[in-house]
Amino acid sequence: MEQPPVILAVVGDSAAGKTTLTTGVATILGPSQVVTLRLDDYHRYNRAERERCGLTPLHPDCNYLEMMEDHLLQLSMGRSIVKPVYNHKTGDFDARQRLEAAPFVMTEGLLALATPRLREPCHMRVFLDPPEDLRERWKIRRDSVRRGYTPEQVREEMARRRGDAIEFIQPQRGWADLIVRFFPAEPGAEQLSVRLILRPTLSYPDLSEVIASQGDPPVMRLRVGRDDGRLTEILEIDGRLSTMQAEAVEDVIWEHLPGLSHLRPEQIGTYLDGTDCLQSHVLGLVQLLIAYQLLLKAETLQQS
Repeated sequence: MEQPPVILAVVGDSAAGKTTLTTGVATILGPSQVVTLRLDDYHRYNRAERERCGLTPLHPDCNYLEMMEDHLLQLSMGRSIVKPVYNHKTGDFDARQRLEAAPFVMTEGLLALATPRLREPCHMRVFLDPPEDLRERWKIRRDSVRRGYTPEQVREEMARRRGDAIEFIQPQRGWADLIVRFFPAEPGAEQLSVRLILRPTLSYPDLSEVIASQGDPPVMRLRVGRDDGRLTEILEIDGRLSTMQAEAVEDVIWEHLPGLSHLRPEQIGTYLDGTDCLQSHVLGLVQLLIAYQLLLKAETLQQS
């Protein structure tokens, strides 16, 4: 490879939306330009063995962290790897798989920012932080439709994992450049809004004009606030955002990426709800803001 790959890390608890987010980002960048390292594949034990030893997949002892670190390092140097594959449907491991290097590497998982060696190669670090009741709904839908669990089994497993989530998942929030919190636009609504914590480790396109033109009440708000005691910008996008309003924001972002508008896909923000494929303008804008950072970094590396 002529230049080192740009690396994105996405971390969050189970069913927080990691794969949905990275899949959309890959669509924008071009799937042939992206390789995704899914860290669930690095579980040390299969489902039956975890039951016997009393560990959850969130615990570092349940994962091959050193192998994760080594494989991410190899990909960051443009080298291919041969990795394990965990099958969520069977709860066991499949044959190992060769993963080729690519211009963009996405690493996603429960422990994607858990160690210095996992954090160090990353150019952008994202933490997904949905409310627990929303994440529970997502996990029940996913695991009962695609992984063979009953809703009650999912609830019991979430209860077993709660302590490990507090101890091992939540602390990784402090290492993120961007914190993403989807939440219902109003109580009980399927339509989601989002709150983005834009930490000053990255810079973002100027959206002030398009925000000012959104009408009253505004569907986008940018303010300065504190998160974990740190001063930061907070961008909120209302789930009521229309197609026209979303496209206006997309236009501004692409204008900040001169020469790359040919990458703009016809549709962004698609996701699976059970087996139904739906679209969210709010999700699409989050994916685009992340892709913007990665494309910007790739351009900087190319010029250096």
